[in-house]
Amino acid sequence: MAETWTVRALLTWAREWLLAKGVESPRLDAELLLAHALGCSRTKLYVDFDKPLSAEELARVKPLLQRRARREPVAYILGAREFYGRPFRVGRGVFIPRPETELLVQLALEAVPAEARVLDLCAGSGAVGVSIAAEMPGARADLVEMSAEAAAAARENAQALAPGRVRVFEGDLFDALPEPALYQAVVANPPYVAESDRARLAPEIVAHEPSGALFAGEGGLEVIRRIVAGSPAWLAPGGFFGTEIDPALAAKVCDLCASVGFAAVRVVKDLAGLDRHVVARKP
Repeated sequence: MAETWTVRALLTWAREWLLAKGVESPRLDAELLLAHALGCSRTKLYVDFDKPLSAEELARVKPLLQRRARREPVAYILGAREFYGRPFRVGRGVFIPRPETELLVQLALEAVPAEARVLDLCAGSGAVGVSIAAEMPGARADLVEMSAEAAAAARENAQALAPGRVRVFEGDLFDALPEPALYQAVVANPPYVAESDRARLAPEIVAHEPSGALFAGEGGLEVIRRIVAGSPAWLAPGGFFGTEIDPALAAKVCDLCASVGFAAVRVVKDLAGLDRHVVARKP
């Protein structure tokens, strides 16, 4: 007689199996993948904890768990990642937005007027710029992204979450912009990991996410340095500047900001207490 798998039994087995494969959050990941396979919420899994799973349902979840066991990120398996309360489409070639980056959105929202023009550099899936536009119905955002795959995802996310108020340009930082403009905010989540730190990153990151969105030379400052240097020309007086950083780079990024004439330069810590963002104002 074939073994009966309930939701409870499958989640218990999957947690142990994924844990043995080195997955850091095996229970959560198993719940997300099973809920996706069943087309339900994680809450519904617990409501149906002792519900037997059909052969068809087991067949749907099995390849998802196998992909996770090979350390493919959950966001790529699901095709989306929630950010600032909204689903953002992601896939191979698109950097996965992180929870700590939500703080950059919050900082910008607190700093700019309701009808601000915002420039989001190294935009990836569009998480930062699109979220700002979605939160502020009077705001407009221009996004710049070098990767064609990521730019395509950003356009899709912009259309879904802030239609008609976000433009996405493909190219290299400020050179991608079609015309001179002044923005009330320039924000960026650029690559900032030093090449020498590659070995310390999890397999989910180095084997699956785009290296161009992660690594920035030996010191990790190659892209940030260019963003800081170019931002004053694109910021309106009193405009807000904010960039995510590697905590180890905080002092150097603050010095860069001061060197181009930014005022009120400060470091903002994330929820883990790490130096995660540097913000400033154009005088």
